[in-house]
Amino acid sequence: MKKTSLAILAALALATTTLATSAQAQTRGFVPCDDHWSSSFFALSVGQNGEGIRSFYQGSVLLLHINTDEPAFFPEGVILLMPDGDGSAGPIGRHCFVNWGFSMIDVDASHATYDPTRGLSLTIPASNTSPADYQVRDASVRVLINVGQGTVTPLS
Repeated sequence: MKKTSLAILAALALATTTLATSAQAQTRGFVPCDDHWSSSFFALSVGQNGEGIRSFYQGSVLLLHINTDEPAFFPEGVILLMPDGDGSAGPIGRHCFVNWGFSMIDVDASHATYDPTRGLSLTIPASNTSPADYQVRDASVRVLINVGQGTVTPLS
């Protein structure tokens, strides 16, 4: 296993355990993993060649694809890991956020731009399929990440 993969799995292991699978638990924004969620290795949807894992901001921000298999129409999501500080107040740990409840989310096609005055803008292609009419609708996720402040803010 690659050194990067081991580092990602170690960071994820520090984050927490087990994902809720209830349709009511679906979310459309990033929430801290420890508030309502926990992440588990069974939900990771990572390929042997690193599919489903993206890193940004010189490797400090990690995006991991998850798939819970249920509920059938909305099983996919992402876990976002980033530093919880700059190390000045102690060892650097990890903030963990999750955004779940999509029919499809494409971590590999995610892209980012960086503006030193605002932070890292991240776009994650996603869609949802309506159980009523089977229509696929865009549900792409756009967020602004401020690593220094440890915040993830939705963008419209």
